Amino acid sequence: MRAFIVEDEPLAVQRLKRMLSQDGRLEVVGEAGTYEEALKLIEEKKPEVLFLDIRLPDGTGIDLAKEVLSMGLKPYIIFTTAYGEYALEAFRVSAVDYLLKPYSQEDLAKAVDKVLEKKSNFQQVSNLIRAERPIIPARIGNKVLFLSPEDIYYVQAEMGEVSVRTKEGLLPLSKKLYEIEDMLRPYNFFRVHRSYLVNLSKVKELKSVEQSKYVIVFKDINETLKTSREGAKALRDYLNI
Repeated sequence: MRAFIVEDEPLAVQRLKRMLSQDGRLEVVGEAGTYEEALKLIEEKKPEVLFLDIRLPDGTGIDLAKEVLSMGLKPYIIFTTAYGEYALEAFRVSAVDYLLKPYSQEDLAKAVDKVLEKKSNFQQVSNLIRAERPIIPARIGNKVLFLSPEDIYYVQAEMGEVSVRTKEGLLPLSKKLYEIEDMLRPYNFFRVHRSYLVNLSKVKELKSVEQSKYVIVFKDINETLKTSREGAKALRDYLNI
């Protein structure tokens, strides 16, 4: 699993990286020492696990966790701090663990155990969801259509309104984009832009364009979408291309 460290003390960063290397179950894919730098890199790299210090030069790890979650990203969060008084706030943002400095190799290993257990539980739930195949209601005129994942080319969010693209066209939904993303993630749907969730099974080809982005060409419909630069990078990583 890919991990990202947010910590403004270089020695603490090096110590945590060394301990994670010894543990061997997580790969550190980036680090940042400030709130703003961390937010940008987390959105770009989309790590699965976040190690967050509480006090940063330009903000707090608690607020950073809230903002990351509000973006629709759902990493497993482990706080690493010298301050015990923020533990309750930390668990309110769904922290997996709260490690007080100086924590031991054993403490870190137990935190990683919790992450892997939660991931395993999530995969089991995802398998159940896949078996049950969700039904997504969409309104068209005075009718309500019951859609399956294979009916959908992409989901878009514009001006606070969410729609799904089917062969019938764009149909409005009453759910938020992140809610639809949770339902459709097991069915090969991928967030390629803040506003677009794409069914990769419906994609015919990807065309490289400016700023390392892609234009997505779909099967069966005469329509394309453009990824964000971050979405294109995440897609390359996901597809290993």
